[in-house]
Amino acid sequence: MGGVRNGILDRDTYLAPALKAWEKLCSHVAEDGKLGYIQPVGNTPKPADEHTTDVYGIEAFLLAASEMLKIN
Repeated sequence: MGGVRNGILDRDTYLAPALKAWEKLCSHVAEDGKLGYIQPVGNTPKPADEHTTDVYGIEAFLLAASEMLKIN
């Protein structure tokens, strides 16, 4: 969203897909507040599900949330 907000990315092209992506990310927050589907740390891809979480994914989610708050 920072790219849209700062005029780096065309708002008409990228705002709607970014909002759709944000809605999808929010759908992976469980009622207890855990963010799921975060791939485990490692040197190879591993399966992830609604119970798989890690701090680096939560930090990225919060960064995205802070950008969402700045969109007007």
